[in-house]
Amino acid sequence: MIRAVAGFDATFSAPKSLSVLWALTRDDRLLEAHDTAVAVTLRYLERYGSTTRVRADGRRLHPDSLGLTMATFRQTTSRADDPQVHTHAVISAKVQTADGRWLALDGRFLKRHQRTLGGLYQSVLRNELAHRFGFAWSDIVTGQAEVAGIPEELLAVFSKRAGVIDTALDAKLAEFRSRQGRDPTRWERAALTREASADTRSAKSGHGAGDLRARWVEEAAALDWSPARAVAAVEDAAQTRSNDPVPPLTVSGVVDALSTTGSTWTRADVLRAICDAQRPVPQLDGEQWAAALERLCDQVIEHCVELDPTDATTRRRRSDGRSVWLEPTAAHLTSSTVLAEEERVLSWTMDAQIAEPAPSTTIDLGSLDVLQADAAAAAAGHDRLTLIVGPAGAGKTSTLRAAVADLVAHRRHVFGLAPSAKAARVLQRDSGLRADTVAKLLHEW
Repeated sequence: MIRAVAGFDATFSAPKSLSVLWALTRDDRLLEAHDTAVAVTLRYLERYGSTTRVRADGRRLHPDSLGLTMATFRQTTSRADDPQVHTHAVISAKVQTADGRWLALDGRFLKRHQRTLGGLYQSVLRNELAHRFGFAWSDIVTGQAEVAGIPEELLAVFSKRAGVIDTALDAKLAEFRSRQGRDPTRWERAALTREASADTRSAKSGHGAGDLRARWVEEAAALDWSPARAVAAVEDAAQTRSNDPVPPLTVSGVVDALSTTGSTWTRADVLRAICDAQRPVPQLDGEQWAAALERLCDQVIEHCVELDPTDATTRRRRSDGRSVWLEPTAAHLTSSTVLAEEERVLSWTMDAQIAEPAPSTTIDLGSLDVLQADAAAAAAGHDRLTLIVGPAGAGKTSTLRAAVADLVAHRRHVFGLAPSAKAARVLQRDSGLRADTVAKLLHEW
């Protein structure tokens, strides 16, 4: 049975350094900057992620709705009673269409582009604080950075909840690698992180920030950090880095970054890549910075190759300008470089198929069935390219072992590649051939 979803909870959490600085100073302007970044991000979500799905003529349309129904709840403590400025945005799963109907929100944009939404929030927050206070920031790593000047020891003492989650996550990652023989994907790791968070979730104590501030100040003092010293450290770091040049962000640099993770992308992916790379420009406040990010997206997209059909008669969404017949989350941008690479691969593939198939005729059939024997003979043959696809339980290991034995018997070199080190070890153990990772091969060659 499929349960109806009443809504979604999008959480925007400030960098720990900002939460610590607010806890020690109680400067509510820091909270105002956080609120600005949340508001900007929710407007972005409402523009690009408030579509629904409608059946028409046996097909599915993805039209815009009239907007999202949202409620925000800002909180300032973690479940471990550490300072943690964050906002829960509760988003209704129902949206209204232009003709007045209430339908289900297509939540895939929200789910698939969490990194983009988080990156936009972090980027706007950094720029808002750089504009208001002149804050400097540490290097941006996966979209996040800390306020420069706040020491690691101070961050660690106020990250008790994170430590508990990390311990639980490490166990889940180890179990995943043991079960799957590979590292989890970005999406799988995010799911495991959510599981670790849920498994270690405890009830809140009920203490408010006002009740906890004295304890926070005492914990900082135990490390010889007073509120005044923390502020001075942030100001000193900002002064030291005030003349650091902001490296220019180039269109080619963004496209190169996108190309390392996929051959096609969306506007949201472009925004994520920009937010991950672009350091703050203090002359702009958060709202102005958000507008600048959109313009940067436009510039990058102008240099990309558009893959969507260009039929001028089709009905298009107002939000992103794409056809209502296309999913908003479907990738539609690429680069001429990627297309050229794919063309070279396809050309080589077609050339490799010109000759008649030349499978091995000396395969030891053993317990192989007909299809396994054909696959093993093809792998051990003399074709320049052989593609073999087998579902779980098809006998791929037995097939490959037979092919490897035949190749070795004819004194032909054979080498195996796998996506992870553990998978390479399994491949080597089960098939009897030397194996390593694809990444190592690419690095060495």
